[in-house]
Formats: sequence, structure tokens, C-alpha cells
Amino acid sequence: MTQEGEVALIITYNHRFDKNLDVLEAVYANRFSNIFHLMPFYEGSKPNVIPVYENSRYFQGYLAQGLSDYYDEKYEHYIFIADDLMLNPIISEQNYKEIFNLDEKTAFITALEELHQRLVWWERFPEAYRFSPKKKGLEAVTELPTYAEAIEKFAAHDLAIRALSFNQIVRYIRPKLEILKSIEKFKRYVRCVYSTFGLILRKKYYHLSYPLIGSYSDIVIVPGKNIKTICHMCGAFAAMELFVELALPTALVLGSEKVVVDSDLELHGKALWVKSELKSLEIYVRSLSNLLSNFPEGQLYVHPIKLSEWDTRV
Repeated sequence: MTQEGEVALIITYNHRFDKNLDVLEAVYANRFSNIFHLMPFYEGSKPNVIPVYENSRYFQGYLAQGLSDYYDEKYEHYIFIADDLMLNPIISEQNYKEIFNLDEKTAFITALEELHQRLVWWERFPEAYRFSPKKKGLEAVTELPTYAEAIEKFAAHDLAIRALSFNQIVRYIRPKLEILKSIEKFKRYVRCVYSTFGLILRKKYYHLSYPLIGSYSDIVIVPGKNIKTICHMCGAFAAMELFVELALPTALVLGSEKVVVDSDLELHGKALWVKSELKSLEIYVRSLSNLLSNFPEGQLYVHPIKLSEWDTRV
């Protein structure tokens, strides 16, 4: 088991929600001794709240910008969670390593999805294809491993990089009947076709210009021994404007010796993306206290919990 003070819990905010600071402190204070918040444009006086300046689409940049303020060599791990993600109340600094199956060399993220193997279409496929470390006005190519070095890193994690298929790149521009019924939607469809036309002419396979992996990234655990390297790459990817769910898992793979994922654990996370899934939260009548007292059995976390819509008395 870890000893008190060996882990930092770092809560990240997509937007400035000062009101959530005290709520989340109350939720986690009796479980974690070292709590930090990464909040865009924060101007308050709380010493453990670190202001960051980055587009939330690239919130891996938060990790890099805040590093000098939250870093301490005593931390064996850094747990990064979104402010609207609720960890299972049983998780604490005393038992997190057992629950997440961690040692000092191991990182955690929910999954490591090889893009070419992903069966469900994802809007980030075209973005991954378009991405290049070479960006006008930016000299950051040398801040990342070379393509060959990255391929070796991926291989060390039993991950492969293959070309994307035609369908993965262009599926999102295929019209549906309801789109054609709306003039505005049709105009957006035409713009979408036009913007991607150059990508699809006479091509069958789409090779990435840099190895990338995908994953849901609202919870990530980074080993202390690798935090500086991983944050450096996160900062570079943010400057390159690579979407976080491509950037963060890729940085973990490139900068960690071992990465465990949700399927390796006994508890499993649950992200609720559609209305039918969100109905499972109705039993808590939007009471944070009820959720924490009756947390879903076997779940690692629940996401999202929009605190502005809940009774946050705990």
C-alpha cells in the first residue's frame, strides 16, 4: 500500500468553474492529502488552484503548463481526473495502486485503441490522418520521438500502426436523408465534402504522418518517474493542436514503460454519453451525497456528473 502523500490528485476543468472547487475539495479531501486543480484563466487566491491557458480540446496542455506548480519528487503517481468525473468513493491514496494495478513504472488510461482496428467510426479519424508534427509557426518536431522511435515504442507496448481505410476517413461526409431536408445542414454537408475532397481522390489507404493511438482521456494516471517526459510531449501535442483523446494516450505510450487499461482491472469505468444511459442516474435525484453513498457497484467512476445541475451538499 502507498503511504500518505505519495500521490497527487489533479482535477482538470474544461472551463472556469470556480464554484466547483470547494465541492470537489469536500468530495476528495478525506481520501487524498494532495489535491490540485488545473483551471482555465483562474484569478482567485487558492494556492492549490493552478491557472492554465489552453483550448479544452487540447487539455493535455494543462498538464504541461501546470507541471512546475504541482510537481514534487515525492509523488509516485499523478492522478488526473476531469471535474465532472466522480471516482468511486472507495478509492483513496491508501489503495489506489491496488485498485488500478499500478507500480512505480506503470501508467493508466481507459484504453489503447489502435485506430485501424477501431470498429466504430470516430470523428477523430480524419483529424488523425491530417495531423502532422510540422506546423507553420512552430518548431516542435524535435520535441517528440522520431517516427521510427515512436514505432519502436508502440511495438514495446504490443501496438501496431496501420493505414486507415477509405471508410474511416470519409464516412462522416455521407449524406443522410434528414440532412438533405435541411438547407443549413445541406450547406454544412457541402462544406464538409469540399474540405475533405483533396483527401479522398484516388486514395485507398491513408497512412498517418505520425504514430497515434486513441482513448477516452478524462482519467489518466502518470508515474512520477515519467511525468516530466510525458508532460513535455503533452505540451508539444497541444501546441500542434492535436485533439486530447489522440494526444494523451500517445504521450503515455511514448513516455511510459507499461500502461494498464480498464479491461485489466476488477472495477470498470462508465461514461454516459446518450440520454438512455444518463437515465441510470435518475435514482440519485441529482444529489451528489446520494451518488457517493450509493455508488454503482463494480464501477471505477461515473462520468459526466454536471455539478451545476446537482445538489452538491456532501
